Amino acid sequence: MPHGEWTTSDGKLIEVDLEMVEGRLQHLRVAGGVPLLLRDAIATVLNGVPSDLGAAALAARVRAAVPFGVELVGTTPIAIAQAIRQAVNAEVDGSPGRVGAFKAEEIDRLTASWKAFDWRIIPEKALDPVLNVSLDEVLADRVARGDRPPTLRFWGWTQPAVIVGRTQAVENEVDLETVRALGVAVVRRMTGGGAMFVQPHGAITYSLYLPERAVAGLSIRQSYEVCEAWVIRGLRTLGVDAHHVPINDIACADGKIGGAAQARRKGVVLHHTTIAYDMNPHEMARVLRIGREKLKDKATASAAKRVSPLIRQTALPRESIVEHLRKSFQMQFGGTLDEATTEEMTEAERLVREKYGAEEWTRAFG
Repeated sequence: MPHGEWTTSDGKLIEVDLEMVEGRLQHLRVAGGVPLLLRDAIATVLNGVPSDLGAAALAARVRAAVPFGVELVGTTPIAIAQAIRQAVNAEVDGSPGRVGAFKAEEIDRLTASWKAFDWRIIPEKALDPVLNVSLDEVLADRVARGDRPPTLRFWGWTQPAVIVGRTQAVENEVDLETVRALGVAVVRRMTGGGAMFVQPHGAITYSLYLPERAVAGLSIRQSYEVCEAWVIRGLRTLGVDAHHVPINDIACADGKIGGAAQARRKGVVLHHTTIAYDMNPHEMARVLRIGREKLKDKATASAAKRVSPLIRQTALPRESIVEHLRKSFQMQFGGTLDEATTEEMTEAERLVREKYGAEEWTRAFG
């Protein structure tokens, strides 16, 4: 079995043994300075990944395998990644390699059809959190009916909020007493995935509404990477260490940068992603029930991961990053600036009254 070693800055030896099958890592065994309780978790998350992943992308996956609140003692994600690179006889130079399962040229081929769409791009506009999730459903349905071309929308927020996934129990995710005291809204979206704590100054959120044929031939797992590739590319041109981590995360070697969720209906894919620009971990821990006892077994709970917001990697203002991402999308696929129509906003407000603003919807799994 190929064997790799890496010595950390404080002299701890990391050892890795693995196999390579058809260009993918298999049967990974980590030893040395890696805690015993984490070795299996790290091996599981790396099993099956392409063997030509660069050190930074491998490190992002290692970080994702470490539970929230747990620190690696005696090693680092990048040290483990470098030992793996040694094991596959690659040059250990910190090169980025792939950012996911697909190479850049494969992403370009898979998204070539996107350039033919008459894209509309809706810039940020501060909306109530419940109106944001309602508008997601309206725009997805409009694209499905052919009343609106494929659209990219950047969300804006009037107040902080916890956005829970479609099948989550609010009691699992949210400290309701704290959110009421802090004025944090709690709303349920139409897509699955985990709970997200967003603050107007600290979150970058976007939604894509596009025909399913735009991701034809891809598994749902693969479609996440393709739908996030443009934003990862945009972040990397800013010098941000951003990588796709299956199934639905954007991460760096220090932790999770963002997470995505999808819904498919009437031939349309709704794909939305929230990226952390800035985050107060103490406030997040107060609002979300991270690490607390699970209350409702019939609904899913979030797999919380260590968050590494963009502000740790760049001094750019949040608004400058949003503008850069918008322009990056336009450079790749074109697009005309747009806004939600009066009719679309009226429909979204109706859905707030009848669905998204109703207690029965928000507490559906309570």
